Amino acid sequence: MLDLSNIYKITKQIDEQFALYYGNEEEIVRKNRLELLVELGELANETRCFKYWSIKQTGEKEKVLEEYIDCLFMTLYFSNITGISLDEEFPSSLNGDIIDTFLSLNKFASSISVVPKKEEVKKILVELDHLAKLLNFTIEDLERVTKIKTKIIESRFNSEY
Repeated sequence: MLDLSNIYKITKQIDEQFALYYGNEEEIVRKNRLELLVELGELANETRCFKYWSIKQTGEKEKVLEEYIDCLFMTLYFSNITGISLDEEFPSSLNGDIIDTFLSLNKFASSISVVPKKEEVKKILVELDHLAKLLNFTIEDLERVTKIKTKIIESRFNSEY
């Protein structure tokens, strides 16, 4: 698995800010679950992997990276509230291609319970890791876009977006 420890630290800080402002209620978990599903759809749309009728292949790498980071941030939120350590054992992805990976991600994200369980979230992390490899993303790509996204989140938070 990619070493997400730096990104995880950043998302924990963001999650703490949001928890202070909005609380940690079940309703927030429900909304974040829906947000993860929406972000996964936006990511799939940017990759264009399912658009067999289109001659245009994949979308612009930066835009795909931005959507991927949105998915990763939401998944790390669930990792944070379930107490997942990135040093734990993780299963391997059983998927080969990008379509099966997206289908698994949507299935696993849909199954997150009101009180998320570690094993549910770990499956999503594994598939996101597999997806990053399929998209040829490096940890440097992910950390660079994380910095950009973090600045946007901070400015929105400070301006009461």
